[in-house]
Amino acid sequence: MTGGRAAGYALLGCGGLLLVLAVLSGWSGAQRIGNREHDTRAVAAAAAAFVTAYGSFDHRDPDAYTTRLVALTAGTLRDALARAAVDPDAARLQRGIATKVESVSVTALSATAATASVTAVQSRRWSDPALDTAQQHVIRQRVTCRLVQEDGRWLVVELRVQSEEPVRTAAN
Repeated sequence: MTGGRAAGYALLGCGGLLLVLAVLSGWSGAQRIGNREHDTRAVAAAAAAFVTAYGSFDHRDPDAYTTRLVALTAGTLRDALARAAVDPDAARLQRGIATKVESVSVTALSATAATASVTAVQSRRWSDPALDTAQQHVIRQRVTCRLVQEDGRWLVVELRVQSEEPVRTAAN
């Protein structure tokens, strides 16, 4: 009889141990999923911020354009933007661009790198004072951003324009 009870206690102990391991595993999995959701939101926000900054320009403050972009980038893209100069004709032609992000989809995510697809609508306007003309084009742009995590922030290291197409508006 004692041998049967000992086996029962051993089985009960193993069952309890398995229950504890299952609970810990579930908690650990939930933590990983929670962290992944946080990273997904952070990547989407960083990609949207970059595309908005990249697609927003005001000829009255051209230096702010590159300053904004440098703060949102890393690697060789940051280096290139830091050395870049705005086209001098931008002020003469009174160029302006406004961008509104329509959607962001994080397509790849690891602990240190990510890829996001962004769809945005850009309104590009300019005028030529010499010809007394004003122009405006509205386009839908699809871009892919490659991001890396640097010092706890997601930063863009590559931007690829996948497509641009005109958007029909009441004005055109």
